[in-house]
Amino acid sequence: MGEVEDILKDYEVKKEGEAEILMLASNAVFFNPVQVHNRDMSIAVLRTFVAKRKEEYEELMNKRNNKSNKKGNQVETPVVNGDTALTSQHDEIGVVHEKETNQPTNEIEDLSKEETKTPSRKVTRELKPPIVLEALAASGLRSLRYAREVDGLGKVVALDNDKASIEACKRNIKFNGASAISKVEAHLADARVYMLTHPKEFDVVDLDPYGSPSVFLDSAVQAVADGGLLMCTATDLAVLCGTNGEVCYSKYGQYSPKSSN
Repeated sequence: MGEVEDILKDYEVKKEGEAEILMLASNAVFFNPVQVHNRDMSIAVLRTFVAKRKEEYEELMNKRNNKSNKKGNQVETPVVNGDTALTSQHDEIGVVHEKETNQPTNEIEDLSKEETKTPSRKVTRELKPPIVLEALAASGLRSLRYAREVDGLGKVVALDNDKASIEACKRNIKFNGASAISKVEAHLADARVYMLTHPKEFDVVDLDPYGSPSVFLDSAVQAVADGGLLMCTATDLAVLCGTNGEVCYSKYGQYSPKSSN
């Protein structure tokens, strides 16, 4: 207990949602309390995405299952096509007509069995929990809130290219206990390089840079899996909504509505 008190005496505990982080008085690792509303909204969006993703997966599996059941219940009628159909000499005792095929009868039966079995196996297969990437994590608060407040998530990867930020992030992961330790991992890396080298690996990519997210968009889009979610935050509204069209164009390739250009 004494060791914990010695560690905590140098830090201030900041609580947001269900997560807590340790902050030095100097705020050496960037933390913006005003963004609490943004993080709350991101959590609401992520919860909706997880629920919708599960719903769509279940619908897809049900359709495949129903389709396989229909195939299993259908009785194929042999097509009589000229001399390809062979009439049995034993019609009088009720022997069914035979039809020439390119495959032996047992192979056709095996194929139909596989068609009916394969979808049923997929229905029982559980949907893998979504993997989340926070590309610019700083203290890791957003990642910690995702892990603790959004049910059904898998791994949450927190990145930053600042060594002090990653050290703080790892410290905060431990401080939040088993629920965070089991899900959140922190890496010291350039977000753009990391995303480019992990294509289609993440179901959710969250960008919350200091300023414009435009420089991260190309690599972020490539890191998102098909059917995934890309969440972006731009904190430079003065540029997006201001009157200086040249600055807006240099960052976003477009002029702001209020600019004179």
